[in-house]
Amino acid sequence: MQDAAARGTRGGDAGRALGALLEAHAAYRSSTLNLVASENVLSPAVRAALSTDLLGRYADYPGRDPSKRRYRGNRYIAEIEALAVRLAAERFGARFVELRAIAGHLAGIAIVMGLCRPGDVVFEVGREGGGHREAGRLVVAPLASLDVEYLPFDAQAFNVDADAAVRRIEERRPRLVILGSSNFLYPHPVRAIADAVHRVPDAVLAYDASHVLGFLAAGRFQDPLGEGADIVFGSTHKTFPGPQGGIIFSNDDALMDRVSEALVPALVTNHHPFRMPGMVVALEEMATWGEAYAEAIVANARALARALVARGVPVVEAGGRPTDSHTILLRVSAFGTGDAVSARLETAGIMSTGAFLPESLGREGIRMGSQEVTRLGATPQTMEWAAELIAAVVTGSRQPEEVHPDVAELAGTLGPIRFA
Repeated sequence: MQDAAARGTRGGDAGRALGALLEAHAAYRSSTLNLVASENVLSPAVRAALSTDLLGRYADYPGRDPSKRRYRGNRYIAEIEALAVRLAAERFGARFVELRAIAGHLAGIAIVMGLCRPGDVVFEVGREGGGHREAGRLVVAPLASLDVEYLPFDAQAFNVDADAAVRRIEERRPRLVILGSSNFLYPHPVRAIADAVHRVPDAVLAYDASHVLGFLAAGRFQDPLGEGADIVFGSTHKTFPGPQGGIIFSNDDALMDRVSEALVPALVTNHHPFRMPGMVVALEEMATWGEAYAEAIVANARALARALVARGVPVVEAGGRPTDSHTILLRVSAFGTGDAVSARLETAGIMSTGAFLPESLGREGIRMGSQEVTRLGATPQTMEWAAELIAAVVTGSRQPEEVHPDVAELAGTLGPIRFA
């Protein structure tokens, strides 16, 4: 598909330059190992579903009824969106689904804006726990007036400290509490937090599933709605292998009304309806292969973590497990800053992200995810090989430039796409 795109741009000088850049990008990335925890690779069927006439269409509508369109010519687009919403409701066990957020972050901001009033207290996971900090980032703008606090975090368990959080909720009586993390290793204590939140009149518990949405679609990791969360939001392109975008779902009709009213039209009008056919295909893929995919992701993440530890690179662990998800966190303070180590890894062709860890864990971390390489056919044996190359770069036993050819060799063993 990259080659076809490049050929299609060859006309003037700019077109030829663009074609060369696209071809160079494709060749470069095919020689690298992508362990970025927030990305995934789309199946050929999802890619094809994104390239339709809908790419150039508007299809916005007020309220939550996809048939109530402002633009004409949308009769079939409305049916496609209704199909996507129905399949998502089935997959996530929710009565109501909103797919118009064009990013997971916007989905979270819509929840904050729809449920809070100026001066309200909002609790969310802080930076040391990998929280996305929707409310914290929103209040940087002077127009937003909220009292944002971060939930107590237990570094050794690498999780929200449920007992301390319950005490703080009872004391501060927040309007909104947001669980979830970008460093989501283990299920969060949803039941305990939900019980405390629901003792506060009109308070709401939201769950940020951006990184674990694919696990939720597969019935793995945890069931936030079943455990007491009032509303769930997230990204549709991380462990869930769909087009980039956002999702919100709940079993509370009135709650969804308030959130959708904040989302549309304040944050989104053109919601990029070309995403919807791709969502339909991705939802069907996860209905068929999601369980096996989720199990393989976790097996690969654990294999990578254990192989790194065996080679002298420590990782975050709790309860004898390095992770229950796709994510592992390398503790790299002995080898440099997270940003510096991730830059060395990139030079070697290994893509990752610097991470901020709690002080007791050394602060400096690297976040890696197994979801993309798993979809390309990686096995625990593949992850052993990857760990050998990663450890060589992290510990400095080999120069990154020297390691890159070996990374390219490993990358050449991956593909085609599985679980599709």
